[in-house]
Amino acid sequence: MAGCGSSSSAPNAALVPTAVTTTPAPVTTASPPTTTTPTAPMSDVGPSETTTSDDTVSTPSTTTTVPVTGPGPPAPPLGLSAATGYDSYDDCQGTCTGSVPSSLRRPLDLPSLGAGGACPASGTASAASYAGPAMGPGPVYVAQASPLAVTKFIDSAWNGAQVTWVAAPSYTGPLLIRGGEIGGAGSVGFGEGHVPEDELQLLTAATTSPGEPSGAREWPSFTRVEASGCYAYQVDGTSFSEVIVFSVPGSP
Repeated sequence: MAGCGSSSSAPNAALVPTAVTTTPAPVTTASPPTTTTPTAPMSDVGPSETTTSDDTVSTPSTTTTVPVTGPGPPAPPLGLSAATGYDSYDDCQGTCTGSVPSSLRRPLDLPSLGAGGACPASGTASAASYAGPAMGPGPVYVAQASPLAVTKFIDSAWNGAQVTWVAAPSYTGPLLIRGGEIGGAGSVGFGEGHVPEDELQLLTAATTSPGEPSGAREWPSFTRVEASGCYAYQVDGTSFSEVIVFSVPGSP
């Protein structure tokens, strides 16, 4: 299956307008005669207007909008490369531009191991009528059951498995997918390169499966880990954040 990120550009930083208001104090001139003195223009605001009434010169309030740039992506975990945006998705390289908005970069909030160190793997369900197992609470699922059977990648320290991400028709926005090991220091990587990337940035896709409702989206991808253990994805969209837990058995 072939999938692609969007060719639409999404800003890497959210712009938040901030109002700046300047109100100078009234200035009284001597009388008679009445004198009207224009006020010098203010930098980045524009020229002021003056009015004369009862020997008083006043300048009305002026409001301007100042853009504020949000934070960029953090440095990738040790051993991973930094994703560069939608274009870093394997089925989209060279054809997509833009990146997820910074508002999707919520702190990772992964669960703890269960009693006795058990991995609290997510159950399987039906994802947007996807034909096969799917993990996650929705509206985004990973079409794979736990445990995740990984294989070796040639000339790479990172093992991996192909999985397909599925978004229900109810969600059409961008996705930021990251992960980590539960109860350990291991990382979750993405992509099929010798050095995997630290996250998946997804927008639109061209791949669907027969029988899926109109508007469902799919992204075939690779999940990469270095060793067996209990891992979790965190999937962030504009209106939700969800966690999907999976285990990886012994090294292949």
